Amino acid sequence: MALVNDLIERIRHIFLHPRPHVSITTAMHLLGWSRAEMNAAIAAGDVALMQTPLGRWVWREELMAKALEQWSLETIEAALGADAERVLPAAIRTRELRARLPRYQVAMLERMAEREGTTVSSVLTRELEDVANAHADELSSAIPGFAAALAWPSSFESQQVC
Repeated sequence: MALVNDLIERIRHIFLHPRPHVSITTAMHLLGWSRAEMNAAIAAGDVALMQTPLGRWVWREELMAKALEQWSLETIEAALGADAERVLPAAIRTRELRARLPRYQVAMLERMAEREGTTVSSVLTRELEDVANAHADELSSAIPGFAAALAWPSSFESQQVC
């Protein structure tokens, strides 16, 4: 239970933190990374830093993007609770979808989720993200808020419901 509470608090800090940046050490703690993991991510350009006269900082948007890569949107929404509506753009928040699929596709999704230690929803979301990016131009012109949702969290202008 302590691990779950710790994860909830870290996610809440990432998405509810009022300042535009955090220290590298704080970012490491919030993401649950070691110093070596953070150094490798910085060296690879996977984490961009902001330089000021007072030091190097990690932008809040950068933390949010890394959180979305690391944890499912379901997990993030659950951790945020009632604050999710205030913090996450409407187009990003989850919504239940019921679909009928061939059994082999259901089995495939379940196997992928089991292998990755995640949920079927997370696997499907990741795969659909690839589809969204592949058709971004067409869908952005047809669906209000679509482009902003794809750009989030780099862009906070995504407040329209898709």
